[in-house]
Amino acid sequence: MAGVMYATGQGVPKDDAEAERLLLAAAAQGDPQAAFDLGILYAHERHDPVGAMQWFLNAAKENDPRAGREVALLVPPLKDLSPGNARAGTLCGVALAFFLDQPQAGIALLEAAAAAGDPEGQRTLAFLIREGDPARSAELNRLAAEAGDGYAAHNLGVAAGDPHEAVSWLRRAAEAGVTDSYPHLANRLSELDIDDEALRWYVRGAEAGHQGCMFAAACWYRDGFGGPVDLVQALRWYLVMLGTGNGDGLHEAHQIVAAMSDDEIHEAGRQAGRILDAHLFVVRRGQPQAS
Repeated sequence: MAGVMYATGQGVPKDDAEAERLLLAAAAQGDPQAAFDLGILYAHERHDPVGAMQWFLNAAKENDPRAGREVALLVPPLKDLSPGNARAGTLCGVALAFFLDQPQAGIALLEAAAAAGDPEGQRTLAFLIREGDPARSAELNRLAAEAGDGYAAHNLGVAAGDPHEAVSWLRRAAEAGVTDSYPHLANRLSELDIDDEALRWYVRGAEAGHQGCMFAAACWYRDGFGGPVDLVQALRWYLVMLGTGNGDGLHEAHQIVAAMSDDEIHEAGRQAGRILDAHLFVVRRGQPQAS
């Protein structure tokens, strides 16, 4: 990997910044090894145990078998840092509670981090105490959300019974890039008949790979909910679903192609990245039906 080469100076001049840029790009593209390599970069090149722990925890969440040892090794230095560094306390608490089977030790560190105002510490503590103390859990999520934590806002929005309150929190979460919020926000907006915005969030969810959003966007475009009927976009999302191995929209796709021109079908296939599937709709439509 090029990022590792720049981090270690193997075959290229050693360049810490270029190594990080390449590894971050690889992580964004789903490279399962990039998070671990970023942890190594922060631990051994930058001597930053807090940054290293963040990346090793990410690698552990992706089930990288090497990450657990690195997480355990970083717990003692992060404990030492935690009295004056809330972020260190949060990450150490997460490591202990979720990866090293020491929940009470983790909660103690998270309590201190939450009291110091670390939003992730507040949200994580809220998760750990949600069953024993739901009222305090909600308050911790509220504090984290008001400090800008999108995941805490998501938690509040999902739990809210009132649709207006739910939309307020879920919109914050979605605008912060919490993709899990997109379908929830769209559904609650639909309850309030704010259909144009609901459709936009279904499409955002579909673009993020959520199959339920793909189906909803396709059906809404087909039926003209949230905007005019757009059969090209409807077929596009039915085809994208098919490309994920989900054939739930296949029957609906067969129904709408009868009302579409060949060019419209091909355009839907081009946008979906499923040109051959679209062409097959055109070919089969032109074939005589067996009597």
